[in-house]
Amino acid sequence: MEHDEATSQISLTDQEVAILRLIAAGQSTKKIADTMGLKPPTIKWYRKRLHKKFKVHNMAELLTKAFAQGIL
Repeated sequence: MEHDEATSQISLTDQEVAILRLIAAGQSTKKIADTMGLKPPTIKWYRKRLHKKFKVHNMAELLTKAFAQGIL
């Protein structure tokens, strides 16, 4: 039986959820960094971490899976 990863719940920190929501709102890395009081390289690190947690290779897949899990 095939396992559907889109329905497996992924554990995210509050910070990761906040960044994911800002990404979904279309904000740039710099704007997210400014909004959260962080540096752009930190936001890039979070983006890579989110891609790894969701096992995706691009932003469209990331947002699709986040919506499917009700995170967004």
